Amino acid sequence: MGITPNFDFESIHKYLSDFKKRIVLAQIESLKYLGELCVSRARSIPKSIGFEDQTGNLRSSIGYVVFSDGLVVSSDFREVLNGSDGVNEGKNLALKIGSENSKGLVLVVVAGMNYALSVESRGRDVLTSTEHFAIQELPRMLNDLRVNINNL
Repeated sequence: MGITPNFDFESIHKYLSDFKKRIVLAQIESLKYLGELCVSRARSIPKSIGFEDQTGNLRSSIGYVVFSDGLVVSSDFREVLNGSDGVNEGKNLALKIGSENSKGLVLVVVAGMNYALSVESRGRDVLTSTEHFAIQELPRMLNDLRVNINNL
């Protein structure tokens, strides 16, 4: 008289596969949220410490892209003051960076205009404070994600 399981290995595999998908989706949502926070923060830096929009291109080039194994799953770039060149430059830079780091999940936040570094080097804040914010925020978000995964 043996014990007969009331499940099969295929159902266990399906359950684990579905669980993994839910975890990946939760990770993507967390990265999208962090990307939105970073972009919102960077776009709203006051000109007293940041920069003044003359063409709108620099602020329009600020955005994010989330990649999953090299595929774009989310992005946000918005035109400011007719800065369509900025949107294109930002997207192109983010895509280039993301394609170089195409394994797993990747969040890329950029200021895509070629003069963004020059503005930063003159003591103006384009993305520096946003980077510091992301470095502080990411561990908290990962901990929250870990708690949420345990509750799945």
